[in-house]
Amino acid sequence: MGTVSLVSAVVSVAGAVVTVTLGGLFEWRRQHSDREQARRERVSRYRDPLLQAAAGLQARLGNAVALLSGRPVTQIAPDTARQEEYNRYESLYRFAVYQGWVHILFQEAGFLDLGSRRRNRRLVELLAGVSVAIAGHEDHGRTGVLQGGEQRLLGELMVVPDGSEQARRRCLGYMEFRTKLESDPEYAQRFQPVLDYIDGLAANGAAMQRRLTAVHNALIDLIDFLDPHRVWVMGARDKLPLPAAE
Repeated sequence: MGTVSLVSAVVSVAGAVVTVTLGGLFEWRRQHSDREQARRERVSRYRDPLLQAAAGLQARLGNAVALLSGRPVTQIAPDTARQEEYNRYESLYRFAVYQGWVHILFQEAGFLDLGSRRRNRRLVELLAGVSVAIAGHEDHGRTGVLQGGEQRLLGELMVVPDGSEQARRRCLGYMEFRTKLESDPEYAQRFQPVLDYIDGLAANGAAMQRRLTAVHNALIDLIDFLDPHRVWVMGARDKLPLPAAE
């Protein structure tokens, strides 16, 4: 084989190797990009409604603590049956929706990959922190709202299919929720402990204020983690001072 032919063969082989290598690299990058895009879409699908549910409950608890503390709170019809009904059922609904999205997150998403093990672990810790605060573990449940299993039960009761081809799930809307409470006594009974808790706030002000503050502050930690740049949740998100234990 002549020198020219040999050089030509070497160049041809080298070119083929480079082509295959670059093709493999580009394909790996494409697949990696597709996986990352799918991960981001999955995070958004579950993080965003969970964030909004946590923010809605946190805001409601902040108002409740303010009322128990004697601070002014904006109300459309104060000291009326209308306002009392709104306070009871709006508070119940926000609590239930939060539990519903936590349930959807763990049942449908399996585990939400936030991009690193450290962030994944932190999310689980923060969700557990809210649950522990609701259960009242630090005072052995004396001022707790619901135990962990009861929280999960309410979460299950709030979830319905969303009607999509992917068979995903969503939480009941407010009207759906109120209608189901009124038409299904067995369903309503499951939520009665939370309503009883809401109704007992005024009579047990100091102890309940401490419990609501603990839950509020745990939710702030979760919200700060899910929305660190304050893009999706506007308004104040300062922690409240925890009243002294009795």
